[in-house]
Amino acid sequence: MVSLPEEIFQETYGKVKKLIVTKKLIPGQLITEHRLSHTLNIKDDTIPVVLLQLKQESLLVGDLDNGLSVRELFDQEILEMFECRMAIETMTVKLFTRNVSQSKIDDLRNLLVPFENGPKNEYVFYKVNRFFHEFIAKNCGNRTLYQLFKSAKILPFMDLVGINRPLNEIMQEHINLVSAMHQRDEVKAIKAIAFHLENSKKSHT
Repeated sequence: MVSLPEEIFQETYGKVKKLIVTKKLIPGQLITEHRLSHTLNIKDDTIPVVLLQLKQESLLVGDLDNGLSVRELFDQEILEMFECRMAIETMTVKLFTRNVSQSKIDDLRNLLVPFENGPKNEYVFYKVNRFFHEFIAKNCGNRTLYQLFKSAKILPFMDLVGINRPLNEIMQEHINLVSAMHQRDEVKAIKAIAFHLENSKKSHT
């Protein structure tokens, strides 16, 4: 496989990832290099490299020779993953609230500022939402827990299910969570993330 400049790889990766998140590529639909190259108007060697990367991230299944497809999630898988998220993220939120500097909490709050008047672009807000959850896990102060967050493939799961409810609701739940963190109220923060994840689960099950 050819080696690509990082900038070229990231550009193509972002385009294909957007097709998955926005459901332009339907779960189970066969994806071929030729069809994808035509859709994105890309004539170089980036497509196969990106497809292999997305397969490693558990977003795609199959192989390059016979065709890949976006991984399908079944109801039981979705339910179990939300239960997994509830277990892991209530702890990351608890430790984040307890351990981080005030500047980290401010960073999380500033992430939401551009959306205070209501998110307009679902895909842009989706990326912020994804970063929001990873930022908490990454900075919770427990490296083993962050590795567990990554190995549980929570971020690819978020990519596959997408957003299925009003953006303003999600935004308000994020604000409530950050407010509890700002107050260093672990109990309130845990309740806020549990409420957020439970609402997200209900929208997909």
